[in-house]
Amino acid sequence: MIKRSQLKAATVACALLAGMAVSATANAHPRWILPSHFTVSKEGGDWLTFDVTASHGTFVFDKPAGSETGQIVMPDGRIQYPSYVTKGKRRSVFDFYFEEDGTHKVRVNNVPSYYTQYKAGRRDTVKWVKAHKAERDEVLPKKSRDVITQISYTRAETYVTVGKPTEKAFEIEGKYLELVPVTHPADIVEGEEVTFQFFFNGEPQQGVTAEITREGTLYRNHQEQIDVVSDDQGLVSFVPEHAGRWLMKANYKGDLENNALADRASVNVHLTFEAVLQ
Repeated sequence: MIKRSQLKAATVACALLAGMAVSATANAHPRWILPSHFTVSKEGGDWLTFDVTASHGTFVFDKPAGSETGQIVMPDGRIQYPSYVTKGKRRSVFDFYFEEDGTHKVRVNNVPSYYTQYKAGRRDTVKWVKAHKAERDEVLPKKSRDVITQISYTRAETYVTVGKPTEKAFEIEGKYLELVPVTHPADIVEGEEVTFQFFFNGEPQQGVTAEITREGTLYRNHQEQIDVVSDDQGLVSFVPEHAGRWLMKANYKGDLENNALADRASVNVHLTFEAVLQ
């Protein structure tokens, strides 16, 4: 017969495991941000609305992703914050009034996450715990082996231009994976080459892989995905053959040297952009 205390402990354990599973599922889905418009030409400015979600589908709402950490980098570089933030079951939404001339970067970035993988037991079972290098020794079993800690971080970004395009909002922070548009987002046209540049910790990064997909994948038989890899200058180039809204999911995995918190990095930039008609 199971005692009440044992039943309660089992229930709590199951709840914790379920919570971890939900969290892991949400984190495994790429997050992206989708604006109602990419340019504003209305005199005096206009309100734009943004959808934020985590989904493997291109512009298909799936898992809830909050907008509380959203920021708007203004054309002069200062930071503003979203208005009217709402979170639902499958997406969050926020609005912002764009009136200052120039290009704005809109971003909803997460915070760095650290996961330590290790083997334990006679069967070499691979396990993981949410801990960085400085704290993992306190939580790992004494006979753990093949221990490695990874940092994960994702930037979800897009650009909105009011009037004449500017480039101040392109400035990088020098942390994790970052994208700098060589082709201005306001100048992306169907059938013309687009070039972006990737940086990791402030330096041009080779070997960044990116998948680029146009909206409407639910209504065509093939994804028509474009795959690119950055060169030794961190550059990638591609041609969007059709007008519409596009999503680039870029990732870099690599070892870290002399890092006090992680051995490896898996970092992402998810950029939403528009290709206009010729």
